[in-house]
Amino acid sequence: MKRLLLLACALSCAMAQYYTKFEWSACNKTANPALRVVSANLEPMPVRHPGTVSFSVDANLNRVVQGNLKGKVNILRTVAGIRLPVRCYIYNGILVGSCEYQNICSQLQGAVPFVPMNWLVWVHLMLTHGQSVTCPLTIPEGNYNVESKSADIDLINSSFSWLTSGNFDIDMSVTDDIGEVGCYSIKLSLQPK
Repeated sequence: MKRLLLLACALSCAMAQYYTKFEWSACNKTANPALRVVSANLEPMPVRHPGTVSFSVDANLNRVVQGNLKGKVNILRTVAGIRLPVRCYIYNGILVGSCEYQNICSQLQGAVPFVPMNWLVWVHLMLTHGQSVTCPLTIPEGNYNVESKSADIDLINSSFSWLTSGNFDIDMSVTDDIGEVGCYSIKLSLQPK
């Protein structure tokens, strides 16, 4: 019995391969969503933390996005070959995980002290594009091209410490007061140093 258990553990460890490339795809429910992502990248993959990540995105908004942004996120986490859904948790009053977010803007404002990324980068991007950083958001239509920005992350010392390693398959959809903003599926890996 011990040998069988050791063999099962060895097989699980052998199957524990990290994603080597950031992947994304659209899962829009409407033919013409507000947000169309042309390209997106996150490096290195797997994301090793604490450390620095580099990200870029080229996206088009074909209409103004305004009002209350709502979102639905489903996260599947795979560790050692075992794939399980990540539940919705409340941490310091902030929703984290596979949740239905009723007000994304307020969630981000409340999460800033706890989020492990450098949110000054986010604020800079919003201000660079003439975006108000107050809720509710009003994001003008146009092209949003962010070329290779860097951010420091430290998931071990954050509200996300329980999600420090594994492969993550994430489906997320966002709507505003007008309708669907966008729906995207992403795949990424996290690995502590």
